[in-house]
Amino acid sequence: MRAILGKSFLMLGLLMLFALLLFGCAPTPAVDEPTEPAVEEEETVTAADTIKFAAVMPGSIQDADYNTLGFLAVQDLGSEFGVSTSYSERVAVPDAGRVMSEYIDDGFNVIWVHGSQFNDTALDLGANNPDVIFIIEVDAQPAQTLPNFWYLDRNFYTGFYVLGAAAALTTESGHIGYIGGVELPFTRAELNAMQQAIDDLESSATIQYLYVGDFNDPLEARRSAESLIARGVDVIVSSVNLGNYGIFTAAQEAGQPVLVTTKYTDKSTHAPQNYLTTDLFNFSAPLIEIVDRIIGGEVGGYLKLEYGEGKPRATQFPLLNVSDEISAQVRQIFDQVASGEITVIQKMDAIEVR
Repeated sequence: MRAILGKSFLMLGLLMLFALLLFGCAPTPAVDEPTEPAVEEEETVTAADTIKFAAVMPGSIQDADYNTLGFLAVQDLGSEFGVSTSYSERVAVPDAGRVMSEYIDDGFNVIWVHGSQFNDTALDLGANNPDVIFIIEVDAQPAQTLPNFWYLDRNFYTGFYVLGAAAALTTESGHIGYIGGVELPFTRAELNAMQQAIDDLESSATIQYLYVGDFNDPLEARRSAESLIARGVDVIVSSVNLGNYGIFTAAQEAGQPVLVTTKYTDKSTHAPQNYLTTDLFNFSAPLIEIVDRIIGGEVGGYLKLEYGEGKPRATQFPLLNVSDEISAQVRQIFDQVASGEITVIQKMDAIEVR
């Protein structure tokens, strides 16, 4: 009996010892540590999320002139901000309302009309679509504005003062020609700025001007140039677009040296022996500035194309086919206009050339 109890106590002791060893070797239960609540990252709203930009242009984007500059500005804008862009070219004035309305229906909320002939249509649509921002081109600061409109002042007349000075210093016959597309306030201002430059130089040169009736008619522009050349004009200041091809042809075929100035883009390759300079434009920089300000909350305003070295408006230097002395003199006048030392007067109501 004692032997049995001894064995039982021995077995019980062994079991207890095993249990203690097992308990001592058991892993300590993990205690969850408090964790910070997850913070959701705020989504960044960019221009690409909020702006759809469309441009309406009157001519071909391959004109190497006004419409090409508009196309390049749209491309540069898209690259700068990553916004969705679209454009329509060769839009006739009667079709402009339909084209802009279709853009609005498609969700485009910033519309640039590249040409003042579309302004009336844009103003009508803008009054009925206050959530759409319109960019229109003007030739003077408007007295009244709409809150959802940006007014882009092209500032034509300032550059034509310098072109007038270049023509007055270059002409040997004393007869300067001007060829425009249609008589408009800005073309009258161009002519009057040229006359102011002639007067400031105390030059005896005179201006003879003709309007073709179309900015893009090379044949009629050529006929106008031939008519002016027949009257003794030896420097022609052009204010047309595709019509320049006709003017250069007339200059090349003239029996005497004839030089031509143009505007918008460098056209020195068209007729190298007959090219003087160009009144250069850059629409990319001002368009990017306007959209940047729209992103910043300015849904309307006024911006003038500044004139001067590195600005959206500038004269091309050096002048070609003239002496270095004349080119330097015109460059000095350019600098004086850019700095404000020379004030160019804007006269748009009537032509006052003599």
